[in-house]
Amino acid sequence: MYNDNSNLAYDLSLFDTDEEFERKRAQREKEKAAKADIKVTAKKSVGRNGSVIAVFAAVTFAVAIAFSLLYSKVQISDYTSMISETKTEIEQMERENIRLNSKLDGMYTLDNVEQIASQELGLQKTQSSQITFITLNTEEMTEVAEENTNIFVSIQNWFYDVLDFLGFKS
Repeated sequence: MYNDNSNLAYDLSLFDTDEEFERKRAQREKEKAAKADIKVTAKKSVGRNGSVIAVFAAVTFAVAIAFSLLYSKVQISDYTSMISETKTEIEQMERENIRLNSKLDGMYTLDNVEQIASQELGLQKTQSSQITFITLNTEEMTEVAEENTNIFVSIQNWFYDVLDFLGFKS
């Protein structure tokens, strides 16, 4: 006997008669048509209604996500332009501050002060004839005040001391 050790199966339909072959083929076609009808009817009744809602929900969700992404990009663009404008304004203000500080420093030079004093205030430089020197006595002197020995002055001093002790006179 011949042993091929292969996994090929025999095609038994070759041994069938024409009637039996036609009957099996017709039965297979009926089964295919029945399966096709079930699939089509299932899609028409339940599947399509659910799929329309699901598609609508998915499209709505996608549009919402796209809109929110677009809106966030617009907001970022607006904030970026505001930051840029503010930085430009700060740089202009810093330049103006430097200019004004240099102008202020220029206003307080000795020449400028002398010009303002002579032109606006009518002041003039001193002449050597206008200078007068004063000589002061450099010795130290101490004078002691005389004590008043009057009885009324003594009573008055005692009264002030009592008021000071009580806290009325500081």
